[in-house]
Amino acid sequence: MSDALVRLSSLVRSKLLRLLLLATIAVYTIAMVTWVLSSRQSVALLPAHATTEAHAATVERPPREAPEMRQLRCVGWRATRNCSADGARDEAQDKRCNERVESTASGYCEVEDVVSGERFRVLQRGCRTVRKRAVFTCSRAPDVVAFRVESDRVVEAVRAPAFRLPRSRTPSTEARAGIVMVVYPSLLASVYALIRTLRELMHCQLPIEVWYRPDEMRDVPAGLKTLEDMAEKDAVGGLTIRAIDDLRAVRFATKVHAIYNSAFDHVLFLDADNVPVRDPTFLFESEEFVRTGAVFWPDFWFPQCTMFHIVEDSLVWQLLDMPYVDMFEQESGQLVIDRRRHAAAMELVHFYAFHTPNLFKQLALAWGDKDLFRFAWIKLNAPFFMVQTPPAIAGKLVGDSFCGMTMVQHDASGRVLFLHRNYNKLTGRPHQHDEKHQSEPQKQVGSTQPDPDRAVVPKDAIAHANANTSAQTPLATLERASESDELPDPAIWTHLWSFRNSSPRNDYRVVIYKAPPGFPPLQKCYGPRGLRDNEHFYAQEFASLDFSGLETHLRRFAMEGAQLVDTFRAPMTKETR
Repeated sequence: MSDALVRLSSLVRSKLLRLLLLATIAVYTIAMVTWVLSSRQSVALLPAHATTEAHAATVERPPREAPEMRQLRCVGWRATRNCSADGARDEAQDKRCNERVESTASGYCEVEDVVSGERFRVLQRGCRTVRKRAVFTCSRAPDVVAFRVESDRVVEAVRAPAFRLPRSRTPSTEARAGIVMVVYPSLLASVYALIRTLRELMHCQLPIEVWYRPDEMRDVPAGLKTLEDMAEKDAVGGLTIRAIDDLRAVRFATKVHAIYNSAFDHVLFLDADNVPVRDPTFLFESEEFVRTGAVFWPDFWFPQCTMFHIVEDSLVWQLLDMPYVDMFEQESGQLVIDRRRHAAAMELVHFYAFHTPNLFKQLALAWGDKDLFRFAWIKLNAPFFMVQTPPAIAGKLVGDSFCGMTMVQHDASGRVLFLHRNYNKLTGRPHQHDEKHQSEPQKQVGSTQPDPDRAVVPKDAIAHANANTSAQTPLATLERASESDELPDPAIWTHLWSFRNSSPRNDYRVVIYKAPPGFPPLQKCYGPRGLRDNEHFYAQEFASLDFSGLETHLRRFAMEGAQLVDTFRAPMTKETR
């Protein structure tokens, strides 16, 4: 019996060992099959990723040493990871040429030379390179390359020794200086007031050119007649009314056209809503103009505080093919330019303003004409003087609420020189809003600034400090007039808000806001909502300034200008009946 049990036990152990061996072989086989399959899948996926990265490495920027115009076609948007323009490729986020790319995306546009087959990367960007409002598609990429080639050709052409602007006289003749401005129908009263201020209050004897578009004035012939009547009666320096004959010169480009084609060698350009507080003739004799031949003025904005996104990684530097410049943006409501000395820079400005397509606008790289002048001057390394005093703000205080509606510019010594009433223009007529409001929402034709992408937040209120006010040049002709009058335009200058010249630039902050109920709901304001002196800014009452009476004169001149337009309109209306 015992032998039988031993044999049975051995048989069971043998079968168990055989089953264990078979199970081990099965597990091993399954593991091997799984490993082989996963390995095959990895091998299948690796070449595609590696190929994408390898291809990206071969796509370089278009060569700068090749000035010829290439025939390029858009291939598509090539996304990258980690918000880096040079980051690893992210194929899942690639887009076709006509698809909008989000403002927070990073990558580049790939284009192909249809002749050589070469591929290039254009408009390379990170996650903060593009403004939020920009409509960015890679269909613009070939235009960007073409723009740079055409720009290089302009630069090469203007280097010719004999290059001159239209109507420019030879260097041997004495330079002729004058004031240039552009008018459109809604600013007729403003231009009328500006010219009378220059002639009657400032005793300015500079000749003046007023440019207009015939198609705009066709609907208001009485307005044109008003200007012509002024020109006939101007016996001081000469007033010339000139038509803009270039159909491309619309909106901001009218300013460039007027300066480019002016009969003056030395030009002071003034926006029609921008008035000097004293005779500006001295600008042509200033050390800054004599030395450089160009005087520019700063805007409210600079790279660390900007509503136009002209920052270090902006695509504007790629478009212009120039290094980033850390400085105040430019405000072009006033410009002083020697056209003969800076013919090359003006030609480049003209190219920027009239190039089609308008990439500055389509890619939201710059606003209108305002920065085109400094861009051209910097591109050509041409000298200019940028006034160092940041703009002050003039506005009205209602109760505790302040609304800044006028940009205030200074001369080279820091004294107030220009009052640019760009947020509440003179019309010479009653404003269409509740009479208790002394300002109106303005729709600025051709110069409206867009809302900022993000709010510009001022720093916390700082301890009060005494205001160190600078001396002002007296203006005997601008006696302070009473504001309890029946003039239709509102008086909006009660206070001046200025930046201290001892404070660093990064503490200069301007806020755009609305200030109901003291002001109409649609009226835009800039400055601080409340006027409290601090260590960086200080307030002054307009009544204490030597040019405090200027606004009343302007408002009266504007009213008389509007009345004169009506006088000329009456017989014209009868003739058409």
